[in-house]
Amino acid sequence: MTKQYVGNYALALFSVCKENSISIEEVYNELLAINGIFNDNAEFQLLLSSPTVTEEEKLDMLNEAFGGKMSDIVYDFMCVLTEKRMISVFSDICASFKSLYYDDINVVEAVVTTTVALSDVQKDKLKDKLKKQTGKDVILIEKIDEQLIGGIVVNYSDTLIDASLKTRLAEMKNSVDSVIA
Repeated sequence: MTKQYVGNYALALFSVCKENSISIEEVYNELLAINGIFNDNAEFQLLLSSPTVTEEEKLDMLNEAFGGKMSDIVYDFMCVLTEKRMISVFSDICASFKSLYYDDINVVEAVVTTTVALSDVQKDKLKDKLKKQTGKDVILIEKIDEQLIGGIVVNYSDTLIDASLKTRLAEMKNSVDSVIA
């Protein structure tokens, strides 16, 4: 499936929510919950994607699992994805919806990779700096990677800031190699 199809489904759900004054936050939280269920029970998602299971059986399984346990819009959306054989890319659709939601509420998610956990003061300073650069509220997602040796890597939107020692050493190696070669 192309990313365009994934984006189209996410945008369609997002647009219906906006047009009908349905809480995008609540829909997003329901999508996250379903994504978690699919992550924990991959077999269930495979069954909903299987060509050997009839559409009626798939819809019955959806009803059994989710009927009355979520908003009508999300349940109907799950049925459409199942009928259109798009349920296999649900996590991608969920990620695309998240992007639309974050844009709507003026939030950017930044993945910060360091060798050790940042202090609260460091996190606050980084959030403030990124907020000034992006003009958006910032959600930090921290990752620890001892392979960086030191420094920090920040990835948000289409921006990568790599101030890691690992990258600096690789750049120096390449520089020395080009002089020697």
